[in-house]
Amino acid sequence: MIIKDLPKISLNEWYSGTHWTKRKKIKDAYKYIIKSQHKGQFLKSNKYEVEYTFYFKSRPLDASNCVAMVKMIEDVLFEDDKWDIVESITMKSRKVKEEYVEINIKELCI
Repeated sequence: MIIKDLPKISLNEWYSGTHWTKRKKIKDAYKYIIKSQHKGQFLKSNKYEVEYTFYFKSRPLDASNCVAMVKMIEDVLFEDDKWDIVESITMKSRKVKEEYVEINIKELCI
């Protein structure tokens, strides 16, 4: 799945004293954008491995700095994101000509 137009937010920026109202506004934007491009949620009755690849047009973030974006995406896509449902995540960061995030979700046999 590919999601476009998400605001680029680094973990450093997210927790560097950003007021909670600004963080909520960004999180609400993520929810709106993701739901407009992807319908439904992944059920909590299954288990998943998720790979995120972030493509940045300029000034790519290092992969670990993408974790704030991963958390906001995960909260929208998954009915529940407990440790025994989303068992693992992988994050990658690339520099390209168009910004988007590619998400590969593997459903595990339970």
